[in-house]
Amino acid sequence: MSVERKGWGCLSIWLGLIIVAMFVMLPVDKAAAHHDAAHTAKMKELDSASEALYRYMQDGDGAKAQLEMDRIVQIVQTLSFQGLTSVEGIHALSETIIDTREALARSQSQPEEWRASSSQLRLAVDSLLHKEQPLWIQYYKLFTDDLSQLSKARTESDAAGIKQAYHQLQEHYETIRPAAVIQLDPSLVSRADSWMSYMESLCEEKAAEPDTLKGAISSGTDLIHDLFGKKRSEPTLLPLTGTTTPWQWSLLIGGWIIVALTYTGIRNYNAYQEVRPAAGSKGRHTWRL
Repeated sequence: MSVERKGWGCLSIWLGLIIVAMFVMLPVDKAAAHHDAAHTAKMKELDSASEALYRYMQDGDGAKAQLEMDRIVQIVQTLSFQGLTSVEGIHALSETIIDTREALARSQSQPEEWRASSSQLRLAVDSLLHKEQPLWIQYYKLFTDDLSQLSKARTESDAAGIKQAYHQLQEHYETIRPAAVIQLDPSLVSRADSWMSYMESLCEEKAAEPDTLKGAISSGTDLIHDLFGKKRSEPTLLPLTGTTTPWQWSLLIGGWIIVALTYTGIRNYNAYQEVRPAAGSKGRHTWRL
């Protein structure tokens, strides 16, 4: 009897603990859901404010831009970045906000600086919110065009054209760099920084070695593909060089094709001979294998 009472006592304790846990967990779940909802609302507000700031600074409307900047600073100060980006990404976003606020606070409007800083901040905030299709990825075409211009200027030995193409590339890189730091592995961005620095030293030289510059542009092409998450170009099969008789290769390839087709035809014929209906089994569906 005592054993039975102990069993019921243990069962009652377990049921009591389960009920208590249910009542304890409900407020926790509600609090977590409330926190997630508040965090999502802040993120959307930050996205809206950065877009408005970009538009006002592009238009040169300093008064409205300042209101949006104040709103961005207020949101960022209360926002949790856990799970959104790395320490380097947080630093890049903070630095971009400070640079944009300083550009906005200057006494006179400087259109070029305003456009550059507001673009940086807009892309940085967008990359924080949109991991799959961020806006800064759209700069890939501009980068490939810049590299094409660099390669063309190098081929033509156009020193002025080389400098101009590099400065355009540098401007585009500085625009997307904070956004890239927020999303990518810091080591990849460090590689890009090193390559840009190396290119600057080559392009600023009065007489850069053509082969050295060619190699740098080639390595930069692969780096840009990595930076934007693009697949590197597959090797293209080109005609064999070093021969003055391409018709011989055509005959050789044609011969291989003929041999392959002949071999396949013989195998099919032999298979047909071996899989005929057995003699005396007319009308039956038995086959000799």
